[in-house]
Formats: sequence, C-alpha cells, structure tokens
Amino acid sequence: MLETIDHEVRGALTRQIAALGHAPANQILASAMGLSLNDLEASLRRLHEAHAVLLHPHGCRPWVVHPFALSAGSCWVQTADFGYWANCLYCAFGIAAALRKNAVITTRLGGEAETVRYTIENGAPHKTSDVFHLSTPAAHWWDNVIFACASFQPFRNEADIDSWCERHASHKGAVMTMADLWRFASDWYGNYLDLGWRKRTPEEIRAVFTKHHLVGQFWSFE
Repeated sequence: MLETIDHEVRGALTRQIAALGHAPANQILASAMGLSLNDLEASLRRLHEAHAVLLHPHGCRPWVVHPFALSAGSCWVQTADFGYWANCLYCAFGIAAALRKNAVITTRLGGEAETVRYTIENGAPHKTSDVFHLSTPAAHWWDNVIFACASFQPFRNEADIDSWCERHASHKGAVMTMADLWRFASDWYGNYLDLGWRKRTPEEIRAVFTKHHLVGQFWSFE
C-alpha cells in the first residue's frame, strides 16, 4: 500500500523529469526531498509494486515514469524547451498535456517505416484524421508495460490496422480517433505535474474510463 511520502516522491520525480529532460540520480532526489537514500529507494520500490512507476529489473532506478520514458521510446516529444521520450503516442500526448505546452511529436505509423508527426498547439492536436490502435487489453497492460505501450500505434485508417494485425499476427483491440485520444490523455495525465498528485483508486480509474466511453471487456482492468 502506498504511503503519503510515496505520492510525494512520485510527484517530485515527475516534476524533475519535466524540468531536466531526464530523471535525477536517486541521491539528488533524496537530498532535494530531505530523505535518506534508503528511504527514497524504499518508496520507489513501493511505487513500483503499486504500478505507479517502473524500475529497472535489476536495480532501484526509474525506467518509466508515465507519461515519460527514461530510455529511447517510440515517440519523441519536442517542446520549445526540452525533448522527451514516450513509449507510445498516448503517453506522448500525455506529456504535452501535463506540460501544458505546444509540442511536436514524432513517431512511426504502426511502428514501421513511415514517419508521422503530430503537432499539439493551443491545447489541441492539429492532425485528427488518423486513428490510434491499442492491441493489449487494459487488464494486461502491467503484465509487461513496455510491451503494452509498444502495441499501441497510430494508423491512417482502420483498414491499415486490419492489415497490420494480420501481418504481425497481432490481436485487434480498441480503436480511438486522435481527438478522443487527446481528450483521454489530457484527462489522465493533465495533472501529473501538479503538487498533490495521488495515484488513482480503481473506482477513480473506472470513472475516467466511463467518462471517455472506454467500456466493455477490453477496458476492464480486473
């Protein structure tokens, strides 16, 4: 179970990533928060167990602090100040929403050869004709969250999704418009840099999903 300090560590870590473009060393974050290194790393491990951050498999070092990826991800989010990696376009939209800044996101259609860019300006994406496909059902996202994010990809249209699924023997899951994806990512990640961040309860997660009409077996996370 997460403690109050864990929410504070998660919030401080996320804000440091936003300010630096990368995660601070554990000792630097601990010193900034007035914690011992042991207490900070105990908190990071609790956050990992609660699926609030992802640590490297063999060390207490952040690997993914959603929406930020801390190693090269499939999307690059460029703002006027910094660039950031994201593991999927949903997270990339989330970075722009959390920063509340204009951004240009570079990725590839279906994770294949064709590069595509999405511009976020004045709180909305320019390009909304494409679609976003989520292959992995919500209940299995944290079985391997890196794999799950890799299975979330943009496409020109739904026919391209069908062809992609056949080509890669991949499950066809949920399809969202870019406008809907932006609204969902903004609602989910928009407060991640705010003071007082708290991990959502299962009831709060259901409420956000329902608000965005993300219902049915695919979106059941239990």
